[in-house]
Amino acid sequence: MTHHIPFPAGAPAHSLDHWLSPELARVSPPNAPSRLRQLADAQGTIAAGWSSAIAGGPVLALAGAFFSAMYGHPAPVLVLLPLGAALTLLGAWSWKRVRSSLPDTGRLLISRGPGSARGGIAMVSVLGVALAGIQALYLPSAAAKGDGTAITLVGAFVLLLALLVACIVVPSTVMGRARQSFRLRVQSNPGLRRAVEEDLAVWRDPHGNAGYGPL
Repeated sequence: MTHHIPFPAGAPAHSLDHWLSPELARVSPPNAPSRLRQLADAQGTIAAGWSSAIAGGPVLALAGAFFSAMYGHPAPVLVLLPLGAALTLLGAWSWKRVRSSLPDTGRLLISRGPGSARGGIAMVSVLGVALAGIQALYLPSAAAKGDGTAITLVGAFVLLLALLVACIVVPSTVMGRARQSFRLRVQSNPGLRRAVEEDLAVWRDPHGNAGYGPL
């Protein structure tokens, strides 16, 4: 069921500072639609994807170093280290660009992961316990071989856990803080604030009477 915040379509225009007010956000239903929330959520979803790239790059580099050390061959680190560095640099550049401009809210953005740090940690914890349980079945026999297989299994588990953190916990945290982060950046970034003010001047709810805010 869709809920609309109690701001009639013909109400007098308010300033951006009015819509950005944390007090206004606190007294409004958290699921009530508004243009600012739409912008913040869309920007947060895109930024969350790039945050995974930023966090995933070091994991790739670490995986390359680990497998090169385990197998005594430089190929893994020579391949994964540059890939990890490129992924992190691309993610950082895109992260900065996304967070300094208004997103295209006309695009359909779907996120199937948790929407908060707590949800991301809970999901990774469950997956980690499941993976640890599976690994525990093979670890004793691997340790009995004495050829480093056990170390490889443990290292792979740690790397996989780090990858889950990069792909689930990090973006979930970004999404969970999308609205608070958007408010702070609009207040501190003159270019972003100018873009939002220009949007405020022309935006009208095409589907109902939702207000421009709250955030």
